[in-house]
Amino acid sequence: MRTAVTWRVTWPATVALVFWCIASFLVADALAASLERIAFEGASKPLTPGDRIQGFLAKPDGTGPFPAVIGLHGCGGMHETTKQKLADDLVAWGYVTLLVDSFTTRDIDHACTPDRFVGIFSKRTTDAYGALAFLARQPFVDTRRVAAVGFSQGAGITLSVAATRSFEPLLPSNLRFRAAVAFYPSCRTPLMRPEIPTLVLIGALDDWTPSEYCSRRVDDWGTDGPPIEYVVYPGTHHGFYYPHLKPGRKLLGHWVEYNGEAADNASERMRRLLNHHLN
Repeated sequence: MRTAVTWRVTWPATVALVFWCIASFLVADALAASLERIAFEGASKPLTPGDRIQGFLAKPDGTGPFPAVIGLHGCGGMHETTKQKLADDLVAWGYVTLLVDSFTTRDIDHACTPDRFVGIFSKRTTDAYGALAFLARQPFVDTRRVAAVGFSQGAGITLSVAATRSFEPLLPSNLRFRAAVAFYPSCRTPLMRPEIPTLVLIGALDDWTPSEYCSRRVDDWGTDGPPIEYVVYPGTHHGFYYPHLKPGRKLLGHWVEYNGEAADNASERMRRLLNHHLN
């Protein structure tokens, strides 16, 4: 239901409104998380250097140690608006945030086609573990409380690191992800059941990573093991978390569109899962 509102604004009220808008802008700017560009190496075999990767780091005020979240972008990278939105939320909730950029240092503009996807998936998995190792060296991070949050292709990486320990021999025995959040992952191929608490969020109208495949996958996983929360948003398309996809549009033959109601609900569910399993 849409409600129309008519405003009658007097001159004093107009002045007050202007000052309120300025004050709101300044407060919002002050609350914005500061993203520091950093570099780290992806996980690799002993004596074999990993790829040099770029990332963006933000942290709450104070010395910590804080829990942390590693963010993994989709096949087209992460838009600046989404990057800031995610960092702002996570830092405000008390989490160190490391947003991994798997493309810039590799001169990749996107990996949205099958041929590009195959070549980058395993490398992006090592990027996630390299980011985990990087955070483990920071004194303000509690390495016992680190989660992975991924979007689209990055959500597939997130489910991969949540379900397998194949890279753990490359890391200290106590270093692993403790929770995972996957926004609209592709579930077409078989996936092992996550071994850590996991939240999967997807739109019912997603024609890029259709929800029907994830629904089947979650049913196949069953209920034995760590909790899995699976949410399908009615009337919602791929990319519903991304504010810059407003209005919606076609991208590589698929409809992508921001949905504020679904995005807000997903953020709250993510906050609850992280707080429950990392705090």
